[in-house]
Amino acid sequence: MLLAPALAVAQDGNLVEYGFGTFSGDELMMNLPRMKIFRDGRVLLIDEQSALQGHIDPDRIQKLESDLAREPLLRTTRYVEFSSREPIPHGGGLSYIRFRDGENEAIAITPGIALDRDWKAIIHRIEEERPATTSPFRPEHVRFFVFEWPQLPGVKELEWPFADSMQLKETTGDDPVSISDPAMIAFVIDASINSKFPRPPVLASAGLFQFGVVAAPGWTDPPAFEKKIAGIWRAAPKHGRGSGVQDGNLIEYGMGGFGDGGHGPPMLFPPAVKIYADGRIVFGDNEGYWQGTIEQKRLERLRRDLARNDLLKQSQLLKVSNGGLISMHGGMAYIRYRDGDDEVVVAVLSHPHRGPYPRLLSRIREEIPATYSRFRPKEITFRLYPGSTWVEPVDWPFTATIPLQGRSESISTTDPAAIAFVIDHGFGGFSWMQTNVRENGTSYEIILESVRDWYEQRFLGMTLDDLHLSAEP
Repeated sequence: MLLAPALAVAQDGNLVEYGFGTFSGDELMMNLPRMKIFRDGRVLLIDEQSALQGHIDPDRIQKLESDLAREPLLRTTRYVEFSSREPIPHGGGLSYIRFRDGENEAIAITPGIALDRDWKAIIHRIEEERPATTSPFRPEHVRFFVFEWPQLPGVKELEWPFADSMQLKETTGDDPVSISDPAMIAFVIDASINSKFPRPPVLASAGLFQFGVVAAPGWTDPPAFEKKIAGIWRAAPKHGRGSGVQDGNLIEYGMGGFGDGGHGPPMLFPPAVKIYADGRIVFGDNEGYWQGTIEQKRLERLRRDLARNDLLKQSQLLKVSNGGLISMHGGMAYIRYRDGDDEVVVAVLSHPHRGPYPRLLSRIREEIPATYSRFRPKEITFRLYPGSTWVEPVDWPFTATIPLQGRSESISTTDPAAIAFVIDHGFGGFSWMQTNVRENGTSYEIILESVRDWYEQRFLGMTLDDLHLSAEP
């Protein structure tokens, strides 16, 4: 654990809050807190779907403070790096927990989203104080940015009802807008923080817009918090950025397709070949997925070749002329080098027939060993969809321990037999790994969501989407 000097802070009545900020280049931008509890009992709850407020009793406040005061992570302001974390998409970022305020304040920050047991236990303890009754967040003042927003097919716009008092076009720029009108505050918060995806555009006379709420004085002020968090980060001996999945990757390649319309992150198959820094290799063919080990001398030679490859000097989207189609709605193929903050991703929108990209794929495939065995990860996570397209379903033999009926959430299992069943019966669906099963006469499509340290398509998909968007004219 790396300690950082405490910084002078204002008093805002905070007992505890947690959240994260994201990097844009070298600039850290703090988001609204995920949860904040005040000494007077007020509670603020914000996620991608809603902004809510509530209240808890003084005895709960006292017990929470007592519990958090015993946590070693919260005894002093510090920067800490954990061995296990998830990335913060779109350039990385820092997570934080802030305990108390004023001279007694302690802030712990860490790159990415920590998976450490002690960090997660503190978050869980905070979330236990979620009020039983909440209402929409309605602060007295709000500061927000206005920016132009696209009209996407099938998304109905919202009409801006305050044209007489504020013209949205006039407010775009580098400075946030401050408002105190209760009806306008309700509209801005509900239009920008809700469960609708994609966000609906707000229609005004000058065009289509959306909002980015940055502060609610008296409740939260992330911009004022940015310098403090950035100061702790810069004062630390290390400066982890929390970008890229930490999975021990040396080199991998794969591909995926866009959904209908070609918008958003591609949906990815598991990697065709993945070589780890410790010499393990996982690869797929028409018969399934396999695992093996690369001999040490070959691994060192591959390391040297990759370090000298000009294609892997920086993340980029390559221009390809007359390339092969990746998917029916378009798609992306990629090569991913290293992991975490050192990750480099090179992508294409069509398969190159010649040049450095296919040559590098061939170099990677040279390392597939002659001896290998069936791939057996320790845990898998999947979702269920009704039906059984493309392939006849097989009977699901794990109903007693992993029932499928009525399950709409993500399902994780560490059962070796169930994992082997899903992997060995899997096939390439539209742009994912799919296993068709039947339970009590009902057919399901098992769609693989993630396999830790092998297949984290959600994060890689967002990285590829960033590359795609940054290359568009």
